[in-house]
Amino acid sequence: MRYRQHRYVSDRMVRVSFGAETETVRLSNISTTGARVSGLRPLEPGQRVNLCQRHFQVPAKVVWSNSQQTGLVFLEALSPAGLQEISGTLGQSSGPSGGWHGHGFRELR
Repeated sequence: MRYRQHRYVSDRMVRVSFGAETETVRLSNISTTGARVSGLRPLEPGQRVNLCQRHFQVPAKVVWSNSQQTGLVFLEALSPAGLQEISGTLGQSSGPSGGWHGHGFRELR
């Protein structure tokens, strides 16, 4: 069985850039190794993209894509600080105590 990183639910708006194009999409979930976004037109598996939040960019590759969602794998794993940067929670309250583990995302179960 393959180990799977913890994924955290999100509803943040982020940008995905590829080639000369950039689209604003909803970040559905994220882990240190990848993310799922909604609202991006279908892209080819293997296509290189950047997941962007403010000035922070994460190089990624499309794993799968359909008319509703796209799965991305990061070319390098995110650090905890990088995960917070993409989440947009730096300097903000991390949500209700006991359920969000201090990072602004709810863990998928």
